[in-house]
Parts: sequence; C-alpha cells; structure tokens
Amino acid sequence: MSDYVDNVAASLDRQILFNMPLRKAVALFSILLFVIIALSSSVAYYFAMQKILNENLAQELKQTLNSKQLLLRAELEKETLLLKVISERPIIRDYFLESENEVAKANGLAEFELHRGYFQNKMISWISTHDSVYYVNGQAKEKYVVSNQEHAWFFENLTNKNPPLIKVAYDYLNRQIYDLYVDYPAYSEGKVIGVVAGRISLFEFISRLDLPDNVLIFGKNGVIIGASNAEIAKKEKTLQELFDVKGEYVHKKAIDMVGNSVETFRLDGSQFVLASEDNLGLFLVAKDQFEAKKILEETASIIFFALLLLLLVVIIIFNKFISKILRPMNKNMTSYIESSLLDELTKLPNKRFYNMRIEDEWNRAIRGKYPLSFMMLDLDKFKIYNDTHGHLEGDQLLREVARVFSYCVNRNSDFAARFGGEEFCVILPNTSIEGARKIAENIRISMERTGKATISIGLACKTPSLEDNMQDFINFADQKLYEAKNTGRNKVCL
Repeated sequence: MSDYVDNVAASLDRQILFNMPLRKAVALFSILLFVIIALSSSVAYYFAMQKILNENLAQELKQTLNSKQLLLRAELEKETLLLKVISERPIIRDYFLESENEVAKANGLAEFELHRGYFQNKMISWISTHDSVYYVNGQAKEKYVVSNQEHAWFFENLTNKNPPLIKVAYDYLNRQIYDLYVDYPAYSEGKVIGVVAGRISLFEFISRLDLPDNVLIFGKNGVIIGASNAEIAKKEKTLQELFDVKGEYVHKKAIDMVGNSVETFRLDGSQFVLASEDNLGLFLVAKDQFEAKKILEETASIIFFALLLLLLVVIIIFNKFISKILRPMNKNMTSYIESSLLDELTKLPNKRFYNMRIEDEWNRAIRGKYPLSFMMLDLDKFKIYNDTHGHLEGDQLLREVARVFSYCVNRNSDFAARFGGEEFCVILPNTSIEGARKIAENIRISMERTGKATISIGLACKTPSLEDNMQDFINFADQKLYEAKNTGRNKVCL
C-alpha cells in the first residue's frame, strides 16, 4: 500500500506557497526567479543596446554625410576661387565696362577661354551690366531683362553683399539638366559691373560622391537630385514617393532647418540623419533600419547570454543541493506517516487517518452535490481463524485483506482503511449505489477465493446536504454490516 504513503506524504508536504510539495515549490520558485531575471535583464539589455546601436548608427550616418558635404564644399571652394580670380582680372573688368570695344571684347573672350579648362565641367558663363547679354563658353545666348523670372538670379547678384551666390537651377538653354551654379560678381569702383558664373553638374558630381544606398540628396521642393541609384534622380522621384508618409515628415523637417545643421531622429523604427546645406538649398538624408539581429551580432550579447547560462547552471546546482537536503526530511516525514497515520500491520490508513478523510469527503460531497458511498467490512469468524491457525496466520489474513483492497479499490479518490481489529472501511466519493455495490461484491468474491476467510459488508450511499448528519450516515452502514453478519455472513447488505 505504498501509494497511500506517497499520497499522504505529498498531502502533508504541501506548503502555503502555490499549495504544492516543498521540493516542487523550491524548484518552481527557482524557475520563476530565473525567468524573471532572464526576461527583465534581456529587456533592459535590448533597450540599452538599441540605444547604443542607434547612437552609433546616427554617428556613422553623420560621418557619411559630413564626408560627402566636405567633398561638395571642396568642389565649390575650387570653383569659387577660380571665379574670384577671373572677376578681379583687369582684362575682364575692361571687357565688362566696354563690351562694345572689339579689342576689349576679344581680350575678355580669350581670358575666359584660357580659364575655362580649369573648371570641373569645362563650362563658364558671364554677363555684364553694360549690355546684359548672357554668354556661355563665349557664345551669346540671350539678353537679360528684369521682367523674365528666369533672369532673376542676375539681378539678385547686383545687390548681393556676400558673394558668391550659390544655387541649384535648371539649365533650360543648353543641357536641360539641373546644375549647381556659383555666381561671382565683378566690381569696379565699388559697383557690380558683371557676373561670372561657374557650374557643377549635380548628376556628374553626385556620381563621383559614391553615395551609399541609404543616402539621398534633395532640394527644397523635395525632389531627389542625387542617389546611388541614378534612375531615382533621373526620374525626379520625390521623398513622398520613396518614403510615403515618412517622406512628408522628412521634407517638412528639412524646410524648417536653419543654416547648415544636422538633425537625428527616429521614425517608425527607422533612424534618420538630416543635414542641410543652406547656402546651396540642398539637403542630405541618410536612413537606416534598426534590426534586432544587429544586437545578437554584438560581442556583448555573447557575454550576456553566457552569464544567463551560468545563472541557469547555478540554479540547477542549487536545486540539486536543496533536493539533497530535503531528502532526509522526506524520509522522516514518511516515517512519521507510517507510524501515526498508517496501520503498522497492513500498511492501510488507520482509524485516525480515516476520521480525517471521512469528514473531508463528506464536506466535498455536500459542496459538489454528488453521491458518497461508504462500506463497513468485517472478516467472518476471524477469532476462530486466529485461534485455530495462530496469530501469525491471523496477521497474514489481515494483510490479505489489504492486498484485496489494492485490486478492488483502485481509484485515486477511493480510500480504504483498517477500522480496528478485523474491521475495515472503504470511502467511495462520487460513486452511486450501483457502482459501490459492484466494488463491494468484487471485494467479497476476492476474499472468498482466497479460501481462507469470507467477509461481510454493510453499504450506505447518500448525496449529503447541510441538514444531514455524517455520523448517522456511518451508523447506517454499520447497521447494514450487522445485518449481513446476522443473516448468514459473506454477503453485502445495503
């Protein structure tokens, strides 16, 4: 009947925490502690690494933009210096003042041609206030008038006090593409007498910038004019077309930027770095997507997971240690159960244990509103058997009863106990009278087949309520037992 010992041990070993055996409670607590530590530290580590990687990413994007801006500025400074030198040449000044003088004109055209080869795209243009004729590489293109919006840049230069004037404009006369123009005025006696202009082809220059895939150059209208994919610029894609709603946000943020500045921001999981070239009217934007796998690729992540694994190993060792400590306690508890709650001879629960169990099952039946069956059993003519065969054989017969119970009373909820002497009892929760009668007959027949003795059984079944008395229920089964004994023995009465 070791199952009874195990069940009782588990019952007495239950703790307030989680209402489970102490060993299991310690193990579960350790697991929960590890899970809490692992999850909380993982979340904290994830967000900390995300912040660090985002900052590193932003720094990398800034460095990328800075390097591209430096290349752009270097090119502009070269063009600006050339234009400044040309505008200050006396020959050019004489030409602008006397553009109808053939000698001055020829000398001026020769001077422009001489310097044209130093410009990045071998193009130079100019216009004087004397005749207002616009020249490109020595060829007259058109006469400038104030009323023409396309000519506004020239008249703007006449009042510009901080040369050069740099802007992006569409070349509608020659190449039908966007160029970056650098305009430098020529002075005589403090007055502007003409403007010399160099230009940089944005498409050609940007292709030499070797832009990364995630960096774009766009103008104030939000149109992309530079990208690693040349088709994007050629098709004049907009930020909105590339980034959807995020593109509108980036464009608005760019327009609101003041001077040459850099801003970093996150938008829908993407990291953006935005840089403005205020004097050019251009903006550079870099975008990168933060991915969790980048965290896993970090060396710090390997160390972090190694520490979690070490913690798990420590918890496992701790649980083994606790289990080893609790093992003697469990043995002592089992010994206590066997000595105080189990019958020493049959190893069945004793009357003390029965008294605890019957009350519990009675109350459960009341709450659950299900039938409770109860048997009182008594070996027939046991005293005669004991006197005839001796006490040792009598003890063996009592053990035989316990063996029969192990076969016939085998549900986890069923309970068989030695009531005293040759009397036994069986509690059958949630069992109808028909079911209880079958179990009782199995016990009776099994005892009869031993050939050693027979058994009489009194059976009671009831679905108890709060108004019912448990002792009356037990007494009824006891009365039925006496009825079985008085009407021929070896029978079940109910």
